Amino acid sequence: MLLACGPLLAGCAGDGIKGVAEATGLATTPQESKPFVKEARRGDAEYVPVGSSVTRTAPRKPVADFKALETQLEAKRLSNEAAGNQAKVLGTTPPPAPAVIPTN
Repeated sequence: MLLACGPLLAGCAGDGIKGVAEATGLATTPQESKPFVKEARRGDAEYVPVGSSVTRTAPRKPVADFKALETQLEAKRLSNEAAGNQAKVLGTTPPPAPAVIPTN
């Protein structure tokens, strides 16, 4: 059974068998892309194949930029920590006393 189905399952590889596989519904042909897809893609796109080890030179940022970013992040961390501490303090206030109903 496996030997009989092997050529059918591998039918997409060859041109002659692929036609038979498409006719029987075991293989499909790729559809033409929709117009909005063609418009959205760049014509000069260079795709990197999966599993390849393509290296390209990237511009390096100066160390000063990283130090400035680190300083901004540290300031934001301290600000968030202070806001959290303030929220903790405000969350520990006792509830108000019940209202006193006057009697006449």
